Amino acid sequence: MRKGLENEEAFRDHLSRILNSERLLRDCISRCRRVEHWEGVLVNHYNDDQGRTLLERLTYSKEDAEHGLDPKHNIPIKGNKGYDSIYEGTASLRNAVKLYLDFLSKHPPIGSPSDKVRRTLNSLDNGTRL
Repeated sequence: MRKGLENEEAFRDHLSRILNSERLLRDCISRCRRVEHWEGVLVNHYNDDQGRTLLERLTYSKEDAEHGLDPKHNIPIKGNKGYDSIYEGTASLRNAVKLYLDFLSKHPPIGSPSDKVRRTLNSLDNGTRL
């Protein structure tokens, strides 16, 4: 069994408020786990550059498919539609990762740059020092 995402239960709760089906919720989490397996821990990508580099790797256009270009990511995608399967699969993975990165932006991991900024601002509001 694959390791869960960091804060997976909180992410699941977040998704339950924006997705209208349990199947979509499960698929999203599964896709995030799959990306994490092949491309590295999503929280680390978030901490590095808010996931921008990963999202760039998960960008694959219809034109890329039409020209038979290989994707920039390492994730195997199976399907019987050739490069069109890669286009559709990559888009699904990218959408799931975007949801997770959006979640992380609202709930930054402890110790992340976003968390440090949030804690600094909170301490300034409270008149305390970190």
